[in-house]
Amino acid sequence: MAVMDEFKEERAALKNGTPKEKISYFIYYYKWHVIITVAVIAMVVSFVVQIMNRKENAIYVCMLNTVEKNADGNIYSNTASDEFGAEFAEYAGIDTEEYDVYLDTSLTIDYNSMDENTVNSSQKYVTYLAAAEMDVIVTDVDSLENYAYQEDFHDLRDILSPEQLEKYEPYFYYIDMATVKERNEYLDQPDNLYTDFDLNAPDPRKPEAMEEPIPVGIFLDNSTNIRNHFFFRSDDIVACVFANTQRMDTALQYLDFLMEE
Repeated sequence: MAVMDEFKEERAALKNGTPKEKISYFIYYYKWHVIITVAVIAMVVSFVVQIMNRKENAIYVCMLNTVEKNADGNIYSNTASDEFGAEFAEYAGIDTEEYDVYLDTSLTIDYNSMDENTVNSSQKYVTYLAAAEMDVIVTDVDSLENYAYQEDFHDLRDILSPEQLEKYEPYFYYIDMATVKERNEYLDQPDNLYTDFDLNAPDPRKPEAMEEPIPVGIFLDNSTNIRNHFFFRSDDIVACVFANTQRMDTALQYLDFLMEE
């Protein structure tokens, strides 16, 4: 008997079959169709729900080379960023039902070891920087240096109020524009397109030793709360505002929040 004829006979017999026989037949012939269809629908629904529920960032803080820790300061935590972000949201009056305070601790970069984490984090940093997604960076002084000298951050004299300048000037992190110009001239030469500039930066706390000192960051020497939530690679922690931030007011509020602890 041909396959199609056999199939037609089975269908005809099922018309008078019991509910159990009909269900068994359906499962036997169509279970994979149903499973695949349900899986696709679930994926689409999940994606739509995520899009619908995704909140706009009130601020994006790049916590470079930083690890979250719990209340006792010893064990890694997955909630420190949420807790610290909630404190800032309350300080700044941010509606967390509508906006996110995003502290990104996923970037780990070590220029002495170009491992997978470093490569992926470097790519993410460059991508988010180009997209003007990041507002503030908080990291240790060594991790910051290369990015400071490629002019990723604002000159604080252009964005801080006179009162803030007076208050934060003792904690300024400086770069020397003479070194920036030397770096740019070196990298602009065709023979140096794929080579690194040997950066020999002066002490960022000593503007008097620089030719053209520019303040681009603030040392968080007295900010104990952030140390209660995060591990850093050194005790010298700096906060800077990205030069292309789209949320300047909130970025400046974040600096005040860090410095008022």
